[in-house]
This record gives sequence, structure tokens and C-alpha cells, in this order.
Amino acid sequence: MTKITGAGVRRFLDKPDKNVRAVLLHGPNESFVHEAAQRLAAWALGKSDDPYATTKLGEDDIKRDGARLADALAAQSLLGGPAIVWARINGKSADTAILGALESVERGEAGGYLIVEAGDLGSSAELVKAFSAATNAAAVAFYDETEAERAQFARALANELKIAFAPDAEEVFLAALPNDRGLARQEIEKLGLFAHNLDRPLTAADLESLLVSQNESALDAASLAAAQGRAADAVEALARIDALSGVSALRALLRRMHQLREARALIDAGASASDAVAKLRPPVFWKERDAVAAQARLWTAKKLAAAYDLLWAAELRSKTAGAPQELIAADAYRSVAKLVAG
Repeated sequence: MTKITGAGVRRFLDKPDKNVRAVLLHGPNESFVHEAAQRLAAWALGKSDDPYATTKLGEDDIKRDGARLADALAAQSLLGGPAIVWARINGKSADTAILGALESVERGEAGGYLIVEAGDLGSSAELVKAFSAATNAAAVAFYDETEAERAQFARALANELKIAFAPDAEEVFLAALPNDRGLARQEIEKLGLFAHNLDRPLTAADLESLLVSQNESALDAASLAAAQGRAADAVEALARIDALSGVSALRALLRRMHQLREARALIDAGASASDAVAKLRPPVFWKERDAVAAQARLWTAKKLAAAYDLLWAAELRSKTAGAPQELIAADAYRSVAKLVAG
């Protein structure tokens, strides 16, 4: 195969090559990478309804047991359908195992479909070179969107969900959406639920009300406390939420990490913390701006990467049948809070 970039990425995702059995997805745009991994996993599953057909592995899982990746790739689905192995990495400790799995795919020994979700790898990275050169694999690179591309995506999804806007509302809609593709999709889908059977276009007031409610939620208060290193306050805030969903709590903290990652990138590019927070979209709730600016000074890229790994692992554990989601979420909030002081 080859390395796929630019317009070729959309063509590949719209119609994946059936001969490709291993895909490396990488680049600085982590939401693009994750969304692409979800699309490829759904495509590879086809009509299978086997809940155990997909095996998700983090880098630590592979590092602890190097054979686990190859074993999962060689295994058969319980219902006889496709088996998918989805690995998420951000370092090099799993490279040897992944390269071994790729070789087994090339030899035709692995019957599964391998998806590797990686970070910002350069073109000279060993994995990129190996997947690009392989016959039955592909390396797909994702880069940041332009404002025009973000607007095109948002309008297309809103149209798909049959969301209509009043004349003064579409500009508010586009300006308020987060740059992160995954978070933007969530916000648009939330608007779609609100607009369903509304029988009128959404107004600017509707949009402002919906977006503000997110900032005032108890989950936001908990995630804010965790990001400030106040573990006890974060756990206490979670405990006050009735019928707490552990997965929802973990994703709320992940959204906070996305916000800090964007602010940190602006600071590293030369902006002051206050200016970086002022540029974030959607706008930071005015009561939280000073707190978020202070957090952005504390969170380094290394600490953010550790938080992402921690939250990914926690979500995997929380989705296990019978898992104590609330306890897993509370433990993750404590651990993220400890990273601030580490």
C-alpha cells in the first residue's frame, strides 16, 4: 500500500480497501485519528453483532504482554465473524509487538483486522515506514483542519441531522463549536436531539442556552477541580450527582483535558495563558477563565499525555460487564488530580 494523506484520507475512509488488513492512523489531530479508528472498526465488523469481536489494547497492555497483540489478532470471533484488534499507543514501547503483528498480516497468518491509533508520528518513524511499505497495510496521516474545513464538516452534519438555523444563528453555531472534531460532533448531535420535532429553526438564544448549560453542569465542576489538583473536591462533586454514569464522568474530564491541550499549544506557541484561554472555542465560561488559565500553566504536554492514557484505560475498565463505573471514575479523577503536582 502506501502512506495516505490529504484528500486520499476521505476516499480511503469512505471506501476502505478490502486488501488492507492493518491500518496505522496517526497525526496531531487526535480526534480525527480516533474518529477514523471508529469508522474503520465499524466497517470491518460489518453486520456482526458479536460484542466481543473487538479487542482494545493500550500501550501498557502490550508492553506487559508482548504476545497479547498477536494472539488477539490470530483469534477467531466467538460467532465466527471478523476479529478486530484496536491498539492505542503514544510511545515506542509497543513498536516491536506491532511490527511483529504486521509481519503476520503480510504472511497471511493473522485473520483479524488490525487498527493502530497513534499520536503525532513523523514520516521517518519506524511504524510509518513499515505500514507504508507493506502490501496489505496502510499508514494514514491526519493533520489539523482549516476553519473552512471545520465549517464544512459542521454544516454537513447539521444538515444530515436536519437542523435548521435562524438567519442570525448559524454564525453563533459555527463560532461556538470546539475545534476538536469529536467534541464538535457531540455538540452537534446534542443540538439535533433538541431540534427534533421542534418545527422551527434554532435561534441564537437556543444555542447560547444549550452551550451554557454544559459549563454549569456538576460534571464540569468536578472536572475543573480534578484539573486543578483538588482531588477531594472533585470526588465530592461527583458524589453529589444523582445516577452518575461513570463513562460520562470520564468523558467530561477528557473534554477538560482537550481544552487544556488546546490552551497549552497556544501557550507553547507564544501566547500568554490568559490570551490562550480567550482564544478557546467554545468560549470558556467567564467564571472559569482564571482557573483554566492557571491550569494551562501547570499542565505540560507530558502530563496531558499521561492523563489521556489514564482516562483511556479507565474507560476500557468501566465498560467491562459488571464493572463499578462510579468507583472507576472517582479513582481516575483522583489520579488525574495527582498528575498536576507530579
